[in-house]
Amino acid sequence: MSTANRNTSPQLNWKAENIDKPIPVGPEGWDALTRFAISARRQMGATAINFCCNLSIEYNLGGLHLVRRIDFDDGCQWLARLQLKPPTPESSRRLRNEVDIMEAVRSMSQTLVPQVFARASMLMEFIPADTAMDSFGGYDAHRGVTPAQFREKLHAGLADIQAQPSSVRFPKIGSIICRDGKFDAWAGVAKFPNKEATIRARTPPDLVDEVLVAIWSFPSQLRDLARSFPFQSGPFPSMHTDLYSSNVITDADYNILSVIDWENALVGPWELVEFTKELSIVPPEMDGPLYKASEFELAMTCFRKQHVELVRGSEEARQVDGKLSAVLYDKEVQALAHAFWLYEDGRIGYYDRVLKLLDGRYIPLLG
Repeated sequence: MSTANRNTSPQLNWKAENIDKPIPVGPEGWDALTRFAISARRQMGATAINFCCNLSIEYNLGGLHLVRRIDFDDGCQWLARLQLKPPTPESSRRLRNEVDIMEAVRSMSQTLVPQVFARASMLMEFIPADTAMDSFGGYDAHRGVTPAQFREKLHAGLADIQAQPSSVRFPKIGSIICRDGKFDAWAGVAKFPNKEATIRARTPPDLVDEVLVAIWSFPSQLRDLARSFPFQSGPFPSMHTDLYSSNVITDADYNILSVIDWENALVGPWELVEFTKELSIVPPEMDGPLYKASEFELAMTCFRKQHVELVRGSEEARQVDGKLSAVLYDKEVQALAHAFWLYEDGRIGYYDRVLKLLDGRYIPLLG
């Protein structure tokens, strides 16, 4: 396997040890990946004779993907992002969805999104910097806390980043939500990740039966709510559903250079837009009698208010409507949004109590 020229690339917080996980790069291995990269670049108009490239020794590893840099002999650099597990029909669908929404957001807004050069093997633009989480020594050094001198800048950048994709709108809803804007399709396939035995083991015995009913009935209750709740009509916003510091690339001063990992991005109802992940809190209603206020929650509430103001400022600066800031400001709708995504994650709680927050906002059914 060829190695990269280290002199042309910045020092990133990547690994340099041997890759100890089997990566599905095909029967011909890493050499086939470099040949594919050369072919892809030539199709883009690079026709130099004796064109070649090398793979970096350094790599970065996440929960689902491994990335390596591709160094071409003319100084151009790409990134190869490979799935850690063999592809399946579902993972292939998610990849197509990711590339489609990346290209749409990139072409229809000023959002800093890497350019994708080839869908197979996910060859894309290399951004020569670390994620905000990997900067300053990474999580082991700072435990996920942004240095105080950069915190305000990063939060403002994230607010602006959130405002930009939401201005890229479509007449219909895609991905996990039914295309006609209703929740019937989701309710028909939604499945809580944890089994009953797990829920019982993690819930006080005197509460578990009520909690189980709340969990199993949530999809159908949400479907029923959608029949009478005044959900906003389209066009609907694009959402990056994993927007936090691990998925934004920053320079040494925490200026955001790019937003990555759009795998779970979608076009969805306004009422499912939520705060950036680092500002997410579990709705108190979900914990029911187990809820206890904490200093963390009080501080997070303050940060969320600041975030709404930052988003509102970005909307005004970019001359877009205030739908995003209005949705983030609405505490009851935010509780619904958080509950929806927490259900997908398997969070145990009183989902029915979240829906009851919206009881007073029904509209009369016609017919």
